[in-house]
Amino acid sequence: MHLPKKNKKIESLILGAGLSIRMKGDNKLLKRLNNKTLIEHVVTQSINSKAINTSIIVQDNNKQIKKLLSPLPIKILASNFKRNGIGYSISKGIELISRNDPDGILILLGDMPDINSNHLDLMIDEFINNFCQKIIRACSKNKTPGNPLIFPKSFFNILIKLRGDIGAKKILEDYNDLIHFIELPNLVALTDLDTIEEFEIWKKNNPIS
Repeated sequence: MHLPKKNKKIESLILGAGLSIRMKGDNKLLKRLNNKTLIEHVVTQSINSKAINTSIIVQDNNKQIKKLLSPLPIKILASNFKRNGIGYSISKGIELISRNDPDGILILLGDMPDINSNHLDLMIDEFINNFCQKIIRACSKNKTPGNPLIFPKSFFNILIKLRGDIGAKKILEDYNDLIHFIELPNLVALTDLDTIEEFEIWKKNNPIS
């Protein structure tokens, strides 16, 4: 039985615990796009979306990001898990957020410079109105799968068991028939910034930022 649409709740989990290994010592989330850092941009877009709460999971010792985000209306989830990979980040975040009993959790990478609240709302609306039992996954204009994703609560227990650096890839492969794709403009769903070179290319292509 589906809940009435008005009662469905989506929370957002931003993954911000990466070590930025390929950034040669810089924390990529603290790189500036314009008047904001990359992580401030992503967090702000999530806050402005239809998600009822935004949480971010970060390294426990990352005082810079904690301080930077402390004025914003988000929940900062911190833990010491640098050796456990993105799988543990997702696991820990889902475990904590699921206590609020949301109908779905939107998982958003912290290094997506082109994502905005309209994109997130498009996915949230699709989940609420049509596909609340399916995984909602963003894809590019040419249908290449990307990020973000929304997982319904039926997947929470599976996500909580994740470990290592694989993330949710295996889950997406195993439940491919339960994925509903939402097309985001151009390469929005595929663009995340992992290296200095990628960052410089992005800035060159977005000169106003």
